[in-house]
Amino acid sequence: MGGVTSSVAAKLAFFPPSPPSYEVVTEPESGVVRLSRYHHRENVEVLRLPTRRGTEIVALYVRNPMAAFTVLYSHGNAADLGQMYELFLELSIHLRVNLLGYDYSGYGQSSGKPTEQNTYADIETAYKCLIENYGAKEEEIILYGQSVGSGPTVDLAARLPHLRAIMLHSPILSGLRVMYPVKRTYWFDIYKGTSDEVVDFSHGKKLWELCNEKYEPLWLKGGKHCDLELFPEYLTHAKKFISTVEKSPSQRSTWRKVQNIPGLLVFSHHSGFGFSSMNRFWNGPNQRRPHQPTSADKPVRVAFGFLFLPSKTRSHQETALPPLPPHQSSIRAKNWKRNIDRFDAPRPLDLSSEEIGTAAIKRAIRALRKRHLLEEGAHAPAINALSRPLVAQGLEWKEKAENLELELQQCYKAHTRLSEQLVVEIAECRKSKALVQEKEESINNLQNDISLARLMQCEDMMQQLKVSSIEQLRQQVDGIVRQREAGYVDHAESTVPSSCKHTIHAHEGGCGSILFQHNSDKLISGGQDRTVKIWDTKSGTLSSTLHGCLGGYLILLSRMTTDLSLLLAVQTTYMYGRLALVGRNLLSAAYDHTMKVWDLVKGYCTNTIIFQSNCNSLSYTMDGLTFCSGHVDGNLRIWDSRMGKVVGEVAAHSQAVTSIYVSQSGNLLLTSGRDNLHNLFDLRTLEICGTFRANGNRVASNWSRSCISPDEKCVTAGSSDGSIYIWSRLNNNMLSILEGHSSPVLSCAYGGPGNTLASADKNGNLCIWC
Repeated sequence: MGGVTSSVAAKLAFFPPSPPSYEVVTEPESGVVRLSRYHHRENVEVLRLPTRRGTEIVALYVRNPMAAFTVLYSHGNAADLGQMYELFLELSIHLRVNLLGYDYSGYGQSSGKPTEQNTYADIETAYKCLIENYGAKEEEIILYGQSVGSGPTVDLAARLPHLRAIMLHSPILSGLRVMYPVKRTYWFDIYKGTSDEVVDFSHGKKLWELCNEKYEPLWLKGGKHCDLELFPEYLTHAKKFISTVEKSPSQRSTWRKVQNIPGLLVFSHHSGFGFSSMNRFWNGPNQRRPHQPTSADKPVRVAFGFLFLPSKTRSHQETALPPLPPHQSSIRAKNWKRNIDRFDAPRPLDLSSEEIGTAAIKRAIRALRKRHLLEEGAHAPAINALSRPLVAQGLEWKEKAENLELELQQCYKAHTRLSEQLVVEIAECRKSKALVQEKEESINNLQNDISLARLMQCEDMMQQLKVSSIEQLRQQVDGIVRQREAGYVDHAESTVPSSCKHTIHAHEGGCGSILFQHNSDKLISGGQDRTVKIWDTKSGTLSSTLHGCLGGYLILLSRMTTDLSLLLAVQTTYMYGRLALVGRNLLSAAYDHTMKVWDLVKGYCTNTIIFQSNCNSLSYTMDGLTFCSGHVDGNLRIWDSRMGKVVGEVAAHSQAVTSIYVSQSGNLLLTSGRDNLHNLFDLRTLEICGTFRANGNRVASNWSRSCISPDEKCVTAGSSDGSIYIWSRLNNNMLSILEGHSSPVLSCAYGGPGNTLASADKNGNLCIWC
């Protein structure tokens, strides 16, 4: 039955914020744990602590290098660490303390449910963390309990004999007393522990009255249940209390007759929650617990206690002084009666009125003499000082005069040093002024030289413009001639392959680049075994092998003649799949965020372009004056190869671009990306003509190559599952899925008189399709 009532009472007593005001976030790079609402601070640590009842609580430790004490803070109801974060930082700074706050089970991101027993386990876990993880000592720890947190705070304090002090913020006598003004402690009350809308003012007043050694109380006018921290008196009294505790000795054995608790501070606009240990700490009348002594048996002594309570109109009974004990009242009454009897005693009948007056005058004179003697004693030091000989005062004046003369000499010396320093600084200023004039003359000369250089540069630019115009015309003519030579205008219609004609194990360790020889059935492949091999696609046999590369995958460039005189293979140690060749110019990109234009005839770099996003693929356009680049940021960019400037840019993919392919007509551009999409662009407008995708199609790597058939009717791309997908460019329909590879396909290429399709995979195998 007790478990049922405790469960019901817990549901009525605890109100965790829903949803929690924060989440626990772990930084992926540094591994730092922080609260989601706040940035990481060097002096703040977020912890997850397992308790003895199987729950896991979240704690927040704030470190102060000037701290002499550590505060273990148990916050109030309907709050969590996300809401208390700023207050914890302020308290740590202003009070000069380390501070550990925690969320009860079921509060914030702590697991479990909020119950009375769980709160006991929660505060024990937090206390052990201070002792074991941060090396705090019991004598250096101050427990702070707010509202519902005052219960577990006092319960833990009752079991720590060497605890330094306790601070209670809005504590309560018990949970039942919050709702009903009962005077007894009942067995089903789970919270046995100034006037606002939440808790009655009598809780705080009662706790203060039960303190054996009271601290100066503070009644906050206008204070409510949740705004005591906003009053300046709150921080002032908290500092005063910390200072008092710091100056007091840590061992107070005379106070520990029942519970060894050295200090108590109570902040309150009302009294907060107190658990069953409240009755063990303050034993009042009619609050007897089974098997425990009452206050009448063993009195409890509490030091440094004072209240922070809101202002309330108090009755005469609340403001009246407490009644005197019986023995003190009787003594005061006897003294009062004796004084009355003395003044009312009968006077002698034999004295006349004149004698009586004379006696009264004598008594007044004696009183005046006594008062004069007292005043004379009070002024004795001044009289003695005035009565000292003038010779002694003359010696003092002489000594003062000598001291003043010595100070005057020191002033003269300082004045001399300053004068010398001033002369030196004036000379330095004159030198600086002369130097400035020289610099100004140099600047004027430089400006004249710059003007002359600009004029000469303009003349050179005009000459270069004339030469570049002629070169541009020549390159355009050369592009048209190369277009005709490559067969880009007259080409055979491609057929959709359906089966694998030859499967060739071409290279050891993988094949990343393949290319058909111009107008030939010869297929060239470059592999990780440092070789370039030429294959006959009709018979599937090896024609020749080229050696000379030092390592890595090889990149084969697209401009080759029938005699292979312009075959260029580059190892991929630093440049993986990022080369383009047109005429005498070679374009390359590397991991250092650069793209470079090389003159193959002269043998050196003619232009270097620096860009913030790495480039994965490059290709020249048909005119040879512009080139396209696909980048890690997913963008497609068009560049002027002579000026090195971007002339067009479009967001092609949501992830990195893996390849770009210019069609034989020069009007279409195919891009592939790690988002498993293949987009077709019109190079004249940079608009998307089509998007190709499939459920099973996955791009294998950052350098996987897709292609367009020579007749521009088919789009072909390999997949990480070893399949090859072919779409119709005109209607985006899937035409065929070819299966023949056992590992991810890295490259596809069309070529030969019959537009044969070839593919290469990560294991170094080639497939010739028909």
